[in-house]
Amino acid sequence: GNLRQLETLDIRGTSIVMLPQTIIKLQKLQHLHAGFPTKGNYLCTRHVLHTYGFNQLDACTSLCCCAATPCVMMDKDYGGVVLPGGTKKLKSLHTVRGVHVSCGDVVIQEIGRLTGLRKLGVMGINEKNNVKFCSAISNLSRLESLSVQSDKGCLDDISSPPKNLRSLKLEGRLGVLPVWIKKLQNLVKLKLSFTTSSQV
Repeated sequence: GNLRQLETLDIRGTSIVMLPQTIIKLQKLQHLHAGFPTKGNYLCTRHVLHTYGFNQLDACTSLCCCAATPCVMMDKDYGGVVLPGGTKKLKSLHTVRGVHVSCGDVVIQEIGRLTGLRKLGVMGINEKNNVKFCSAISNLSRLESLSVQSDKGCLDDISSPPKNLRSLKLEGRLGVLPVWIKKLQNLVKLKLSFTTSSQV
């Protein structure tokens, strides 16, 4: 919280699953990178447990993370970081990557208030939070790059997609592509991962 001149914070590949409240003091922060980059995808809990020989209880006990962030550790798409309340105050943010939003709607609402965002990468979109997420995305008119890991059909409610969006990555069982994609007149890159879409 004392790094008041910090513009870029990169914690990719670390065991950090939750950022401290003091991050909201970094008013000049422009780029936040988190998560586990593994060949372009995020590392999941199952992979960690298998690789290092932990069972679920061992991992929770030794890493001391389940008590604080059970929704992240127990989620199959573990690998993102949870933002603290007050993130909406970081008005200088242009890039936010590797954020996990399945713990509640507050994080999603705060992201929706970061109207200066150009690049956003989130995971943990599901049936419970997809409406809030779609509403938040509609507020980010300057967004140029969006990466989303979601459950099937959880992105259909974006009524007004960012018109400047140039890059879109969708990861999950889509079923069909969201109809709003055809509104993206500036889109030059579309990447689908782990999808079962019949349109591809």
